Order: sequence, then structure tokens, then C-alpha cells
Amino acid sequence: MKKWLLLLLSVVIISFGLVACSDDSSSTDNNTDSENTQDDTDTNETEGENATNGDEAAEEPEDVTLSFFSTNPDRETGMGGVEQQIIDSYMEENPHVTIEVEALQDEPYKDKIKIYSSTDSLPDILMTWGQSSFISPLINNGLLHELDPADYGDYGFIEGSFDGFSSDGKLYGLPKNTDFLPLFYNKRLFEENGLEVPTTEEELIAVSKELRELDINPVVTNAMEGWILPMWFDYALQRETGSFDLMDEALAGDASYTDPAVIAAAEKMKRMADEGVFADGWLTADYGTARNLFGQEQAAMYLMGAWEMGLATDENFPESFRENVAVTNYPVSDNAEAGDLVIYQGGGFSIAENSEHKEEAEAFLKYFYSPDNWPKLVWESGAAMPAQDFELTGEESDLQKQMVDLFNSVTSASGTPVLDDSTPEFKETIMSLHQQLFTGDVTAEEFGEQLDEAAAKAREASE
Repeated sequence: MKKWLLLLLSVVIISFGLVACSDDSSSTDNNTDSENTQDDTDTNETEGENATNGDEAAEEPEDVTLSFFSTNPDRETGMGGVEQQIIDSYMEENPHVTIEVEALQDEPYKDKIKIYSSTDSLPDILMTWGQSSFISPLINNGLLHELDPADYGDYGFIEGSFDGFSSDGKLYGLPKNTDFLPLFYNKRLFEENGLEVPTTEEELIAVSKELRELDINPVVTNAMEGWILPMWFDYALQRETGSFDLMDEALAGDASYTDPAVIAAAEKMKRMADEGVFADGWLTADYGTARNLFGQEQAAMYLMGAWEMGLATDENFPESFRENVAVTNYPVSDNAEAGDLVIYQGGGFSIAENSEHKEEAEAFLKYFYSPDNWPKLVWESGAAMPAQDFELTGEESDLQKQMVDLFNSVTSASGTPVLDDSTPEFKETIMSLHQQLFTGDVTAEEFGEQLDEAAAKAREASE
């Protein structure tokens, strides 16, 4: 059974002592020593010679261009805006360094990484997910550069956050965010229509019917891309059993996906689809479509990760939305508590082993993750919750405050979602089977049987 460290948010106020640095003036004192008196001309000549020698000793650093590959195409706002702010600052402070950014949404990004990997031409610095299905092939094929954890010992990373980026005791990446899966909702749509935010699964089904009677889409998400569905299913199954362990145990061969609890959870999720919990066209909605539907107030709820804290400040959406976006725990059952969260460490950055500028790339990562940069700026921007200690400013949005409250309420944690805890082939299969379950192409029983087959193949591939 997989055990995962229960994370507790530790908000640390970090003060930095400023060390005043000045040039050593002893050489000037020596030049004016009363016991070694020289005329002004000799002194000036000596100082000029010293200055010339110093100029010759100080070599100009070689110009370097680093390629930086991100999953945040918006470089003005949100996490992409913070990334770009740090990049711009680094280039200003280090004029010999040029950082060229390429940025794609998640799924196109993953397709492009496959191309880069197959040609051994990965960008110098690249976004990686600390999950086996993504990072293990890169590590196993020697494509990522090993990092020294000691270099980041005082950076305030949350305990256990390096685990997904490590293999055989070696570190190959650094996490950016603490990710968990809450339920976002539009307060205005609920309040104006006299509706209560659902706290149980049955209430979710009931309020979805009421919303549909008002011609309001209930829950929107990006089912077309597939990855959200097994994460949602983790909640459905945990609400059946009271534990997040069964999916992982079945993947390891210590249990079966034909377990009655898995079948019951699959039937429950299919019932939600049949009874209209999901927004119209949800199975063909990608991430951008789902986010825009919610942000443009075309849906009352949105199931997505905590990285969407930036919704409250995203000026692409109307003020009426930004002032009313809120977040709550995923609805519970008699077997579960609100604090039982799908929570894990997700994306981060790695350095390519084929990089010709590894030293400069490492210098940039140290700058990027320094306490005054990523953890401070991304929190203050309201874009995400970092995987490092950060300071509360007192100026947080209501959405940020709610996120902290949810995080502090954790009673149990899922760890890495099961779809990301095995081979890329297993991930593709489990995503596809969830889509087929919701379209009715497989029954709940067939869903379980085919998952067992996929898990067996994944175990064989890993031996």
C-alpha cells in the first residue's frame, strides 16, 4: 500500500538580513601610508596601473542563450506572468544571458516533449511533472540532469515535495506548486437563485437538477483531455470506502479493480453523467473551453486544481465573476470527511542533460526558486500555492484565504493520482476507459476488468 506524507501548510515569515558589501580599501590605505610617502604623480600612476590590471583580470562572461519550455502560454498574467517576470529580472541582472521562452498548453506541450525527447534536443530548462507516467521515461533514458538537493536546503520546500522528482535517491527536478482538487463555484449564481452549495454527493446531484431547470450548466471540466476524470474518480471511490488506497493497491496487484467498491463508484459517476451533473458538451471540452465557460459565468461549478486561484484576478473575465468566484471541498458521503483531499505535488522544472549550458541553467533555477522570487511572487499574484514556505501578506483575495483554509483542513491525502503513478500506456488506458464509461461504451464491470488488464501489463513493463 502506498503511503504518502500528509502535508501541513507551514506559513513561514522569512526575514532576510542584508549584508552590506563594500570594496576592500586596504590597498588605498597602503598607497597613502605615511611611512611610504610618494608624490601625487607616482600615486596616480600606481592607482592607474592597479585599475588596468583589475580590468584585465575581470573577464566579461560569455554570452549564453537558454531555452525555457513552459506550460503557461499566457506570459502576462497568472503563473506564466510570474515566470516571465522572474525571467525578465534575471536577464536584466545578468545581461550576458538571454532566455528564450516556448510555451504551450499541457497536451500540446506533452506532444512536443515527445518530439524533443526522440531527437535528444530537449530545451535547457523544461517543465516536468513529478509523476511516474511523465518523468520516469525522461529519467530512465538519461535525458534529465541531476540536481543537488543541498543547493536548495534553505529554500523552504515542503517536506516530501521532492519525492516525485527523484529516482534512486537522485533529484531531477524541483516542484513549483502544491496541487489539490477542490470544487470552484460562482457565489452569485447560487445566491441569486436561492440555492445551497452542495456538501454531499447527493446534494450535488440534486442542485445540478435545479440549476438545469434554470438553464444554468452545473459542473464544467475538461473531460476531452481525459486526465481530470481518474482524479475525479479518486474522490468518488474514496467517498465509497473512506480511503484513497484501493486504486493504488489494485495497480500494484494487491487488490482488484473489480472490487465491489470500484464498481459502485463507477456506477455512481455514470449516474452523475446521466442525471445532468456535467455541463452540456463536457466530454468534448478541453481545458481552455472549460475554464472560459466557468469564467464567463456559463456554469455554476468548476472541478479543477488549486492552480486556478488566479481566477479571482483574471481580467479576461467580468468583474461580476471575479468578485464571486469561491471554492469549497469536493462533496462528501457518510464514509468520508471534507478534509479528505486529492492532493499531490505536480509540476516543476528540470534541466536537460543535453544542455550545453547546465551551469547557467542551474544558476537560473536557484534564482527562480529563491524565497523572494517564485514562492513570494506567485502567492502575491494569487496565481497558485507554491511548494515552498511563503509569507501571508494580509492582502490575500477571498479565494486565496479559502484555499489556505482548505489546505489546512486536510484529514487524509491521495498522493500522486493513480493515472500518473505508472507507465504512460497505463495512463492512456485509464483515461480512455473513464471516457468510455461516461459515454456508455463500457459498463462498470467492463471498466473494472479492463483496468485490471491494463494494470497487469503495466506491472510487467516495470519488471
